[in-house]
Amino acid sequence: MVPPKVYVGDRASLIVPLTVSSLSNVELPHSSFPVSPDIDFHRIATERRPGGSSLVVEFSAYTHGLLEIPSFEIAGEVFKGLKIDILSILGNDSTDTILSGPSSPLAIPGTGVLIYGTLSAVILSIILTLWVFLRGRVLMKDWLNIWRRKRLIATMKRIEKNLRKAVEKNADLREILTMLSTEFRSFLSFLTGENCRAMTDREIGRLMSAHSAAQNASQNTRQPVFQTENGGTSDGVFLEDFFSRCDGFRFRGNVINGGETLALLDDLRSYLQVLGTRERKLHGGEAA
Repeated sequence: MVPPKVYVGDRASLIVPLTVSSLSNVELPHSSFPVSPDIDFHRIATERRPGGSSLVVEFSAYTHGLLEIPSFEIAGEVFKGLKIDILSILGNDSTDTILSGPSSPLAIPGTGVLIYGTLSAVILSIILTLWVFLRGRVLMKDWLNIWRRKRLIATMKRIEKNLRKAVEKNADLREILTMLSTEFRSFLSFLTGENCRAMTDREIGRLMSAHSAAQNASQNTRQPVFQTENGGTSDGVFLEDFFSRCDGFRFRGNVINGGETLALLDDLRSYLQVLGTRERKLHGGEAA
């Protein structure tokens, strides 16, 4: 996989070495691409390289998990059973920070400056460690929370753009609405710390109203999060209406209208823009 980690909506390549080293360069036409509701294929070709021939599949996936590419034929060869591992954009990626071990003592003459510099660095590290334990942990926690919220907003904006492109490509609107509902609920779960994935639209509205009230109280402000053309609307009212419409479109029996789907995406984009503006006002700096 190029890159090794592929997230929902990313453009990536699956490179498969072939045992037939003499296989020439052949590119599969778009009309012969395999069809998958979860994968958008951009290019499928065999390439002759110095190390041997390879199959190259360029794609974008719109759901996470282990996905299987439908079978297809190219250059007289049938390929099946190819699988790609797609990671969720909103997943928790954590890496442990490990301090390196102490350097070996220097026994070479003329290194006094380096020795005194090392001692100064050790003293500074001790002071910094004490500051971290006394006060820095609170500041670091706040900074990490601000960075996490900006990253979530940026990630959700990218998902909205990818879903909008899928609508323009005449993809299955019901699948798009399902992914919109799933990813937006996951976004709200990470944003609030509550599990919104199994909540109804009314439960999400109540949760976000309480969440906004708590934020306004902590920041000593009564500014609404979402603004409409007809006046201010709280998070809870907006989100309850948003998920009510989204679920209504998904589960009704008749055909889903593309304009209705784009209207939902427009509302989502406006909501994310307001969230980004609020982050700038509360914490300063550039919004995600």
